[in-house]
Amino acid sequence: MKTKAFFGEVGLTSTSANHYANLAKEANRLNLNYLSSVQFYDESISVIGGESGLVREGNVTDELPAIEKTVENVALLNSLVAFFREAIKERERLATEAENWEDEEGRAEFTARVAEVDSRKPKRPVYITEDDVKGEWSVGEQEKYLSLEAEAAAYGKFIHEDGLLSRARIALMEKMTNPRSVQVNGRDTIIFSYKATAESVKVDEMFFRLQAHQRSVQAELNGMKKRIEDALAEDKMKKDEEFRLALGKWNDEKRALDREYQEFLEDESRSRQNRIRAVQDLKIVVPNRLKSVFDSLKEAN
Repeated sequence: MKTKAFFGEVGLTSTSANHYANLAKEANRLNLNYLSSVQFYDESISVIGGESGLVREGNVTDELPAIEKTVENVALLNSLVAFFREAIKERERLATEAENWEDEEGRAEFTARVAEVDSRKPKRPVYITEDDVKGEWSVGEQEKYLSLEAEAAAYGKFIHEDGLLSRARIALMEKMTNPRSVQVNGRDTIIFSYKATAESVKVDEMFFRLQAHQRSVQAELNGMKKRIEDALAEDKMKKDEEFRLALGKWNDEKRALDREYQEFLEDESRSRQNRIRAVQDLKIVVPNRLKSVFDSLKEAN
């Protein structure tokens, strides 16, 4: 049975329909009691040697229309109960459906839009590396950088404070200051004497030349390294700014979509409330075929 068959602009509330369904059941109890007593013969009882006595009269032919009418009334009352019970159940189903209603199409659309916006969320920038910068140089520049790096390392190995030539120069100064040393070995005493094989001034001149050259090489190398550092810093600054602007734009778009979705949820809630009120306003109709038996219930109560 279609939903619209149960309801109309004029009719009963679920409470009233349930009340009349209970009245119909009670009326049928009386009808069934009457029908259960139907008997189409007289019943007498007697004892041997005594007179018989009538203990129960049977229903006569004139009563058949009343019996038939009672059966018909039972069927109509049962139909009324069945209709009202089904209508009440359908109204409850509609109420549950209205309370749980969601705009599935709208929600699916927003889900797709959110996924599409999320897919455009800016990614954290990937910065260039030192190798990337040097990879843009010419072969000559790369060779020069590697040569300066190797040369600075080689010179530094000798002239740094703990370098080989630095230690040899310091040792020369110490031995010239103390040209002899004594070592006691048991009962023997060993005397070590030291004599310079190279002029201290010449050694210093060589050392300072090497030191100056190393500084020159290191300075040139530092210049090339500064080019790399500047390129890395510029790349980072540029990409960070691009990312900041893109992320700000994306956040604005995301917030706008969130506001739109909130408005959608509010509209959905209003539609849900309207549906709930519409179900609450539904009136259960009395079918034309059952109107006479319904009216008889109203008059009797």
